[in-house]
Amino acid sequence: MKQAHLLEIKELKTHFHTEKGQVTAVEGISFHIDSGEFIGIVGESGCGKSVTSQSVLRLFDEKRTVRYEGEVLYQGENLLQASNARMQAIRGNDISMIFQDPLSSLNPVFTIGDQIAETLLLHQKISRREARQKTLELLKLTGISAPEQRIDDYPHQLSGGMRQRIMIAIALACRPQLLIADEPTTALDVTIQAQILDLLTELNREFGMSVMLITHDLGVVAEMCSRVIVMYLGQIVEEAGVMELFTRPLHPYTISLIKSIPRLNGDRLEELHVVEGNVPSLHHIPAGCRFAGRCQYADERCREEEPPYMRTDDNHAARCWYAGQFSGELLDSITAEDAAREVTHYAGD
Repeated sequence: MKQAHLLEIKELKTHFHTEKGQVTAVEGISFHIDSGEFIGIVGESGCGKSVTSQSVLRLFDEKRTVRYEGEVLYQGENLLQASNARMQAIRGNDISMIFQDPLSSLNPVFTIGDQIAETLLLHQKISRREARQKTLELLKLTGISAPEQRIDDYPHQLSGGMRQRIMIAIALACRPQLLIADEPTTALDVTIQAQILDLLTELNREFGMSVMLITHDLGVVAEMCSRVIVMYLGQIVEEAGVMELFTRPLHPYTISLIKSIPRLNGDRLEELHVVEGNVPSLHHIPAGCRFAGRCQYADERCREEEPPYMRTDDNHAARCWYAGQFSGELLDSITAEDAAREVTHYAGD
């Protein structure tokens, strides 16, 4: 008997009510995450990555702002139909989330120890003394130096990297089965970024915790993920295993993202590839393929008819009328072997 997915999203739509009318930020997406899996969701700003992650936990104001359609199945339970009390029991306990900016996510008037312990006290029947002891263990686990002193510090007393580690400690407090990391290294310098990403990888391997990593960096995805979902303007445009995506990309947008990864030629950085244009506004979604206005190979069919999401095999799918036909031309400077070496290089094998 086939094992059920840990999280399965079916035809999820997220509609926002705005002064200019309703906009749909996530348009009928479907994917799954298995136990212990590390997947990446990539795309430019405005593609719907963060809205997707926050829709899983229903973090938007459903009375005034948002309306959901579809299903978000966590261990078979549809979270979109769960009560507020049930969602509060799941958030931070079964499914946790790390947000982009730790300084705005942490409360400036409470110590970091109190903020970590709050999650433990909310979801577990333990005393405050036990919560403090577990908080110290979490600080050590996430690499905070001198945790006995830091536990009583306030967020402004910590560096950006340490604040991000505090966010990770809060997210891990109840040992969730799924961790959603929404661009967790955006505001950090390169050295600290690497440390945080290494920490997430170690936690995934040590605890078997599933991770959904939201990022715009395919290099990070190559290093950390086993499967990749590429989003554009609220839709999934491609999904594949990480090696398959790098060696045989099907969608022109995916290929452009791969070409945009910085590369060294000897001791010099090659000229960066630029994806021309911008992600359109949700108020002005183009007809046909949503990427057609930025795709050099788009024809009249692309501009008039929206392509279906087509699966080429069990592990690879794309939303393009001519999926895979332009890989050779667009990747003229990156052969399949080069792409495979790129993945191997990032993975450190």
